[in-house]
Amino acid sequence: MAVRTCIFLLFFSAYFNIYCRVSAHKIVKVANYNIWNVMFQWETRKYYIADMINKVNPDVIGFQEVRADAKDDRNQLTELQELIPHYKHLVYHPVAMVTPPAGRQDPPGWEQEGLGLLSKHPIILSHVVNLTIGKGGVDRNKRAVLHVQVDIDGEELDITVLHLSYDKTQQCQNAVDVINYIASMGSERSVLLGDFNAYDDFHWPVNGIMKGSFDKEGPCHASSYFDPQGSNQGYGFVDAWVTANGNSKGYTFSNMPEPGLVSRPDRILVSVTGLQVVSAEIHGDGKVYQQKYSLQNKWQRLKKVFLMAKETANGPHFKYTCHQDCGPHGSCRCGVCVKGGDKNNCELPFCYECDAEHFNNFLLLFVLYSTAVVFILYILIKILIQRCFATKRRVHSRVLFLFSNRTLGIAVVCLMIALYFITMSLLRDTLETVNGRIVEEMFPSDHMMVTAKLKFTYR
Repeated sequence: MAVRTCIFLLFFSAYFNIYCRVSAHKIVKVANYNIWNVMFQWETRKYYIADMINKVNPDVIGFQEVRADAKDDRNQLTELQELIPHYKHLVYHPVAMVTPPAGRQDPPGWEQEGLGLLSKHPIILSHVVNLTIGKGGVDRNKRAVLHVQVDIDGEELDITVLHLSYDKTQQCQNAVDVINYIASMGSERSVLLGDFNAYDDFHWPVNGIMKGSFDKEGPCHASSYFDPQGSNQGYGFVDAWVTANGNSKGYTFSNMPEPGLVSRPDRILVSVTGLQVVSAEIHGDGKVYQQKYSLQNKWQRLKKVFLMAKETANGPHFKYTCHQDCGPHGSCRCGVCVKGGDKNNCELPFCYECDAEHFNNFLLLFVLYSTAVVFILYILIKILIQRCFATKRRVHSRVLFLFSNRTLGIAVVCLMIALYFITMSLLRDTLETVNGRIVEEMFPSDHMMVTAKLKFTYR
């Protein structure tokens, strides 16, 4: 009997250990999002993006096109972090200065653009490697990879955030640099995520990064200092979307009415060692943004126009009023993009809808609306006092309340009608600018967010 009991306990103990090891596999969700710099009212878009992150609930999110001030007093990720404080850990690295076209004086702020990462988990270390700018390429923008090591409940996870060149020749050189760097890390559990600027008819750079080498018949040719990698060296990556969803297109760009979703530049590549893809999803098509944030977007546009009018009244320190180009369908006027093509841009102090006279009109309307609010509060207080003390001595005497409720109600209606006509008379052209949004403005980004749920595996 004792022998049988011992055998049972040994068997149960072995089974329990195996079960615990299998069930103890950590699950981590990673995400990537091209934040679209400060295009089209960042002050509104950031609330949608924060809400989307809360709903998707990734552990780690990599970002491209992240803007920051020249002195790094603020950046877009710190502003997001204020809205989603449970992402306590942040890394941001500026890659390049944003320079306006020659002769254009842009407003101050958001002069830097780079890569970043938000994480719920502690960051062990971060490192930046600049990518080579090839000679003769059309893309002269600086490129880099941001490597961040994250502590996932005691396990190290290497995350590399990148934004490759849009130039195909330059992409090949970027791929060489990425392979060299990933091989030098020697990571057993690694994720590459970013905007690869991949084209359906030019797959060689991404395929090369996944394999660690290039096809001889392809257009990407490595230089002499390139050391090809492969499974023998423990190198190899899989595309999370393809692994989880097969032949489904998974397009993430462009999240715009034109040309629509036509390509998949945003990808998550997962090392074949240490990780297993569980699922992959795409989020952020913009329908919720259009439905929920339209009024807030208009309010921010009105605030921006007011600030430009104030700038004009005080003597403008810059001429061009937007932090971005409005594209082929819009013009920059008074700090906002306006529909009607790209030929109607204006510069301070020559934007008539935000000139010094309009600033004075704003102040006048502020006084009038403030007076109206005080008047309405007076009416509400009068009604409240009448109801609270209705059974007591008449407190609504002619001294305290000069008019009856009916008279006051008529006065409120007349006041609202008068304010409407005064507002339209003073700020009609300003309100036309505020309401003149281009279609692209009601999308949270021209990229979708891609996410992948990964399981830790062990040798």
